[in-house]
Amino acid sequence: MTDRVVVVGDALVDEVDGASIVGGAALNVAVGLSRLGVPAQLIAMVGDDEAGRLVREHCAAHGVELVATAAPRGTAVATAVRDGGTMRYEFNAAGTSRFVELRDQRAALESAPLVLVSCLALEHEAQVAPLAALPGARERLMLDPNARPAYLREPGAVARFAAGLDLLASRSLLVKLSDEDAELVYGEDASATASRWLGSGAGAVAITRGPDGATLATAQGWIDAFVPELHEPIVDTIGAGDSVLASLAASVLAGEHTGGWAAPLERAMAVAAATTRVAGGLLQLPR
Repeated sequence: MTDRVVVVGDALVDEVDGASIVGGAALNVAVGLSRLGVPAQLIAMVGDDEAGRLVREHCAAHGVELVATAAPRGTAVATAVRDGGTMRYEFNAAGTSRFVELRDQRAALESAPLVLVSCLALEHEAQVAPLAALPGARERLMLDPNARPAYLREPGAVARFAAGLDLLASRSLLVKLSDEDAELVYGEDASATASRWLGSGAGAVAITRGPDGATLATAQGWIDAFVPELHEPIVDTIGAGDSVLASLAASVLAGEHTGGWAAPLERAMAVAAATTRVAGGLLQLPR
């Protein structure tokens, strides 16, 4: 078994006010793991273009091993457009047709101590199938749907995404779920989703509620953790959820969850709080 955690999902470039910023939920998780001292490999769709060059340089700078899968339309780019006082993102063709080819990655997936999945095209059966067949998934698979409306606009896409997510959740060690994910994908409160998943076989569900902290649900009970107060002001919340998944994964690798999830969840909230005190999605360590 390799010592590298495998992260599968999105890697992209955000174009914001003329600046190119490397991001993507899965990429943030992989970089976050590296910053926590956990060797990580990122499997993502990355093209041989300028955006791809930026992604490769970012991964190399943070010690993440990148496995770039086929990108027939290039690297995903999200352009931020100001809409009044908010930002909305418009994706290029690569972004809207995202698909991480996993057929040649079986060895990496099967040998990893943990496989983390974030912001993947779960509406496609061919994307879900290799992960659903992962040996020992209930001890190794951690999942964050990171559902985004811009990716699920085609007729039937939300229903297909829900089916793929339900399948993987039932075979996962842990699923991280936000209130927004549950509302978009299922039209229900995240607590109801967590209860369904626990009944179908999920080991644990971590429900993140922004400034209200998080709840971690298992068959043994539900525990809450609050976001610690820090003296520094919040700069932005980019990458906060990704830092939670990375932190929980690091705790699992250290075996800290075997005595209960309370301490790992509290640590994840501290990491998320620190991450919101700087700009961008780079995981920050609590002081």
